[in-house]
Amino acid sequence: MRALALLLAVGLAGVGAPLRYEMALSLSPDGLLQGEATVSGTAPADWTELVFRLYPAALDPSYLRLTGARTGDQELPWTSPDPTTVAVSHPVPAGGTFSVTLEFSGQVPSFAQGKGYGTFARSASAVVLAQAYPILAPWNGSWTVRPALPWGDSTVAEVADYSVGLVVPPGWTVVATGREEELAPRAYRVVGENLREFAWVVLRGYAVQTASACEVEVRSYFPPDRASGGAAALEVTRDALRAYTEVLGPHPFPELDLVAVPLRGAAGVEYPGLILAGEGYYGRYSQDPLFFPMIFAHELAHQWWYAEVGADQVGEPWVDEALTTYTSGLYFERAGRLPEVLQYWEAGYAAGRSRNPEARITSPLSAFPGGAGYGGIVYSGGALFLHAVRGRMGDEAFFRALRRFRAEFRWRIAPGKALLALLREESPAALEDLFETWLGP
Repeated sequence: MRALALLLAVGLAGVGAPLRYEMALSLSPDGLLQGEATVSGTAPADWTELVFRLYPAALDPSYLRLTGARTGDQELPWTSPDPTTVAVSHPVPAGGTFSVTLEFSGQVPSFAQGKGYGTFARSASAVVLAQAYPILAPWNGSWTVRPALPWGDSTVAEVADYSVGLVVPPGWTVVATGREEELAPRAYRVVGENLREFAWVVLRGYAVQTASACEVEVRSYFPPDRASGGAAALEVTRDALRAYTEVLGPHPFPELDLVAVPLRGAAGVEYPGLILAGEGYYGRYSQDPLFFPMIFAHELAHQWWYAEVGADQVGEPWVDEALTTYTSGLYFERAGRLPEVLQYWEAGYAAGRSRNPEARITSPLSAFPGGAGYGGIVYSGGALFLHAVRGRMGDEAFFRALRRFRAEFRWRIAPGKALLALLREESPAALEDLFETWLGP
């Protein structure tokens, strides 16, 4: 494993993000995950420790655990206040560079026995490994460590450059964030720049269809008996890509993978350059002409709002989810179906408010116990708020503000107040009454 990690370090010079992960990961046929990650960068302040998150451990501590930490040949002590958080002692002065190597392992559960959405689980034909490594917490004067709740999205991370070596069981192939290269049977290398996180899926017996739009290669992976749904997913994503590129600018990555996998409690989940969708929806896509395309229109929009412009998904989930939901409406608007989507959002917002009348669009994830009202208020309500703002500002000013937001916070974590400030700056009319009506005083 160490030799492979050193081999993968070659060729990283000159890439974009100040934070780098060089990893070697292996997966056994029975779901045993073993890995080593060297994380390096520059400290923006005086640090006495580095804080890492092990998100799968929120579901079960056996899913992912740290087994060693070192810098060079020096072993580093660490503490773990909870299964998802590890503080590695390693003093670094402001402006100083660090390089810490972490060893870790875990057991990927079967989908039937696993917990959560199914983003860390294995089935007979797909193994999903999201956040399957220690992720350095963001630094904002202190380490940003949010609770990993069972609903919504818990990952808060800075972008980084990744070089990853993967070893998988015989007969399986890899789809991942970044650019995949098969080095030999069972061995892959994946490289990606400015990735909010790294995720990979290991597939067996899948089919693939490919299309190109706006200089982006889009690949749709699906079980062979879901071919019609896989083609429909590809078509929706291609058309949505054209709509978003026209309004927001180019897609952040040169390629995009769509993968049908078993999911529970979520129709789709986004990662940089990778979209997972519940395979059950593929079999009935023609009977669900609104929600099926909504899955891919929504998750595609997350490539701009989450993967590129980051957000604190626990403290301010509305920043990316409201923008993403509203952006997905551009796909339907281009097809002449915006009234249908507005009606869907209005019904969802009303249902969310009835379930959780105290929560607001800008509430943190903790304000939605058990997820009560979360989608209706944050997603649908947030989209309705932005639609009202667009109506007041006019299209030219509104989309200019979104493009500025994208440009100013590209590859960063954006606070909600910055989005509101840009809307105010670009608006030819006052917006405070809309802000108070929808967001509260």
